[in-house]
Amino acid sequence: MRKFSPEKASILEDDARYILLQPEKILRQFGLREGMTFVDVGAGTGFFSRAASNIVGEKGTVYATDISSEMLDAFRRFRVPNNVQLLQSNEYEIPAPPAQADFVLFAFVLHETEDIPRFLKEAMRLMKPDGCIAIIEWKKQEEEHGPSMEERLSKNDLLSQCKGFTLLSSAYLNPSHYSCILQVD
Repeated sequence: MRKFSPEKASILEDDARYILLQPEKILRQFGLREGMTFVDVGAGTGFFSRAASNIVGEKGTVYATDISSEMLDAFRRFRVPNNVQLLQSNEYEIPAPPAQADFVLFAFVLHETEDIPRFLKEAMRLMKPDGCIAIIEWKKQEEEHGPSMEERLSKNDLLSQCKGFTLLSSAYLNPSHYSCILQVD
């Protein structure tokens, strides 16, 4: 699986991407609220982490994780809010504290991993008993932007790998992306 290149980090902060995805609006729709703990897996430049920081406020915490030190450096070039902790992770090990997360976000990450169930098991370790996993992925369709068709993960293919989880909701966010909210059975 091909990983997103840190050399393309500026694409993640493109104004058109903010218009298309509206990260704060999406996270609020997912149910993120003030005081919650949020883990952003594959945080990149902080596109969703900074929005989560605004929502959870001073009483909340955001753990922004990435396997790439270059991506975390790109995040640092922006203002890192006081309630955000940047953490470098390994492929399947996230150094955030266990049983603390209200939400674990995988935004455009799962199509880049070989072992989705293993990744989700690690997310379970991070979550509170009533916590949720929020997933945003590319629709499996040909497009000018984003990963190749072969790399994309259809919603059905994704859900078939989510054993031990209940699908709470799913939606098409725009013409290119879908979301799923999962909770442990």
